[in-house]
Amino acid sequence: MNSRGCRNQRGSTLVESLIAISLFALGAASISNLLVTNVRIQGLNLAKTTSIALAERELEDLRTLDYPDIASRSSTQTVGGAQYTLTTTVTADVPAANMKTIKAVVSGPGLIGAQTYEINAIYTDIKR
Repeated sequence: MNSRGCRNQRGSTLVESLIAISLFALGAASISNLLVTNVRIQGLNLAKTTSIALAERELEDLRTLDYPDIASRSSTQTVGGAQYTLTTTVTADVPAANMKTIKAVVSGPGLIGAQTYEINAIYTDIKR
C-alpha cells in the first residue's frame, strides 16, 4: 500500500463526531421532556376522571332514594391510594316547588395541590 492511498481515505473527524453527539443529545432531551409532560398529564387526567366518577356515583346513589330521604351528606373515600372528600349539598324547593338542587363537590389530589370538581343536578318529586 502506498502513502497516497491512505491520504484519500476519509473518516469522521472529531468535530463531526461532536456535532453528531450534540444533535443526538438535543433530540433525546426534547423527547424526555415530552415524556415527562405526558406522564404528568396522565396523572392529572386520572385524578379528574376519578373525581368526576365519584360525584356521578353519588348522584346516582341519591337518585335511588325516596324523594323525602334525599339530604346533604359528606364522606371520605380512598381510591388507588389517594383520598377524596365528597360533599353533597341538597337545597329543597330550588329552582321551584317539589324540586331539589343537588351539588356534589369532590376534592382530591392533583399535581399542583388539591383539585376540586363539582357536578350539579336537579331532582324533582313525581307523584304517581
